[in-house]
Amino acid sequence: MKRFALVLLALLLVATAPAMAYKKDLEVPIGETARGASLSPDGKTIYVGAIRDRKILAIDTENGDVIAEVNLTEFNPGAYAKAVYVNEKGDVYVPGSDVLEIFWFDEELFLIDAFNIEEFGISDCEGLVADKDGNIYAGDRKGDGGLYKLKDIKGDLELDTKWGHTGWADVGQVRLPCINKDSIYVVDHNTSILYKVDLATGKVSKLAELSGIGGFATAADDAGRVYVAHYNDAQVAVSIWENGKVTELSRGELGITSNIGGIAVSKDGSRMFLVEEQTNIGGLVRGYSK
Repeated sequence: MKRFALVLLALLLVATAPAMAYKKDLEVPIGETARGASLSPDGKTIYVGAIRDRKILAIDTENGDVIAEVNLTEFNPGAYAKAVYVNEKGDVYVPGSDVLEIFWFDEELFLIDAFNIEEFGISDCEGLVADKDGNIYAGDRKGDGGLYKLKDIKGDLELDTKWGHTGWADVGQVRLPCINKDSIYVVDHNTSILYKVDLATGKVSKLAELSGIGGFATAADDAGRVYVAHYNDAQVAVSIWENGKVTELSRGELGITSNIGGIAVSKDGSRMFLVEEQTNIGGLVRGYSK
């Protein structure tokens, strides 16, 4: 009886009809396949990974023009462009994904530095976030999963053992997290449980168990809404968490035809961007407004 009541409560908390209607206003091809998305602080540029092309692209969010690009193989021949993150200062951080290395670029995608992260016990870093001070929170999609805080000490990284559980937060299999204000938002790809991680302490709080499978990437706006892109759910494209309730946007209403490999949202929530990994014309970034 108790289990039935919990299931009923979960169903009541999920809105069957979306409270927000989005209209597509941008579509840009991104090479053969695409994954990862992050907006510049002013929202004028979106950075997207072209996986098999091994490139990060910087794209104008108004007209879709590619304004800068960089090929990761210039710095490591084994690197793939599966994720990208822009911090509050506008610096761009990219994990090498298939290699345990992190690349740090300026807003024009000129390399500032690169960090080898083999020593920290991370198995497969596909996604990461970075705070305004340059501290990196690297996700692990294999092994024990979780987030690792790598503290920037005068240009070198070291594990911050005072954060979380000796430098690690237990949030399952991490793909593409995000930071908003004083929190990291991350979804366990295996269970679709949405977590909030305190940026200062590493304390973990569970926000929701999402009904859509394959929770993949997160974004958040300044109103407190958290957006989760579902990689391969047959129906649900995006779950939006707000004050304990979840609204779902379907793949059909957003025109999604392939796996969703990234999400980004403007600070005021008026624009949303989704990365389609591989459509019949290759990778795409789609922009929506409301």
